[in-house]
Amino acid sequence: MPTVGLEGEVRLLPETAEDLWHTYNLICVGDALSAMTIRKVAKESSTGSVDSQRVRVTLAIRLKTIDFDPEAGELRLGGGVLNEVEGVRLGSHHTLTLETHRPFSLRKDEWDTIDLERLRDATSREWAGADLAAVLLKEGAAGGLANVCLVSGGMSIVRAKLETNPFPKQGDPRVVHGAKKARDHWFKQLLDAVVRHVDFEKVKCVVLAGPGFTKDAFFEYAMAEAQRRELRELLVSKPKWVLCHATSAYKHALKEVLAEPSVATRVSDTRAMAEVLVLKQFFETMAAQPERVTYGFRYVQYASEQGAIDKLLLADTLFRAQHVQRRAQYVQLVEAANAAGAAVHIFSDLHASGEQLAGLSGVAALLRYPMPIDDILAEQLEEEGDDDGGDDAVGGPQESGLEVT
Repeated sequence: MPTVGLEGEVRLLPETAEDLWHTYNLICVGDALSAMTIRKVAKESSTGSVDSQRVRVTLAIRLKTIDFDPEAGELRLGGGVLNEVEGVRLGSHHTLTLETHRPFSLRKDEWDTIDLERLRDATSREWAGADLAAVLLKEGAAGGLANVCLVSGGMSIVRAKLETNPFPKQGDPRVVHGAKKARDHWFKQLLDAVVRHVDFEKVKCVVLAGPGFTKDAFFEYAMAEAQRRELRELLVSKPKWVLCHATSAYKHALKEVLAEPSVATRVSDTRAMAEVLVLKQFFETMAAQPERVTYGFRYVQYASEQGAIDKLLLADTLFRAQHVQRRAQYVQLVEAANAAGAAVHIFSDLHASGEQLAGLSGVAALLRYPMPIDDILAEQLEEEGDDDGGDDAVGGPQESGLEVT
């Protein structure tokens, strides 16, 4: 394990999509990363002819671009080549694609406390795999829509999306009969997607949600098919299923689903639910006791200097900032909160709760006691001018895993 503040290298093997998400949060522009890749190399023969071959090589690059596609399970990294390989010019651009079961090495010039905490979290297996599966579905005049989502410690991702044409329920009997067959076919596709993507042994709850009674009809169909097709793992999972209302079948409805009491009790010990609950507490406190909360970097920093923070809420996007000094500010904020005994919650931007926090500048705090921070700092900010950098809101309440080898 690297040491805080010192240069160091780790070799990692991502085994799941969540491991790649941890990697995405661990790496930064400027880090050095090496992995096996396929590179087109041009070789000149003795006769002077040039022959291009695709060869497998280990390349190290200095990261310049980072792109994560959670649904495809790929992390694409671009940068300049650092090591000498035949046919590859030093400094030339190359893109490495990291996937599961493909080892890589990561070197940082300086490991900070957030890096090391992320590394421990990634390798601890405490949050490995999805805790919750959600099947969101509806049907209406525009047709049917269903999304099969998996919610883990770090991500909420759509594993399958199925759409279909509207199902007429009146009129010519032959048309109605054809619509019933089409609906059953849609249900069959959805059930196959659920069986394919959901690990019933690992998930603590399978939520079936949506407006109206389509979810009830699908549940009856799924259990009848499980009996007919002898889908034992689906039959055994029946106690894990919870049916609840949601206003839509789109991914953003997960916010409603996680707030449902019948779901919350099933997954109360998961990280995703911990984020939902603390953010709910933040908004409830903001409404009832606005001087017990604050958000925006300058305001939260001031509360930290006074030892007033009880719970610190941060979006993980803040630690992916390319601005080194700005990232260091957030690292120092976390270190100060830990030293003062405050609870630190880092929200994933791939969860609905993380998206909500991003709307509050990405940094917020619940306070141990009421503090009129607005009044204290407003005058200072007016005198000093806001040279904070511009990407954080400055103001209190206002409108608005990896295996180490």
